[in-house]
Amino acid sequence: MIGFFKNRQIYIELRPRCPKCKKEFMLDLKKFLPGKAHGCHACGTIARFDAQLAERVQKLIHDLELSLREVHESFASQEAHE
Repeated sequence: MIGFFKNRQIYIELRPRCPKCKKEFMLDLKKFLPGKAHGCHACGTIARFDAQLAERVQKLIHDLELSLREVHESFASQEAHE
């Protein structure tokens, strides 16, 4: 699921499965940070986030937010000229 907040920050939610019990959980990618972990609500298994992968994901989200703002602003400037 992908959405936007009013301040135009992107919200991307994944639904991975617990490596142990296979129950699905929601993971906001903004919280997928280097050195962090997620605890399964069903079985309590702690899954640590890969630091390098988390850094790449955060950079991609940042770059995507910047690009989407540019798109939004380009449409807004077109409306002003009409």
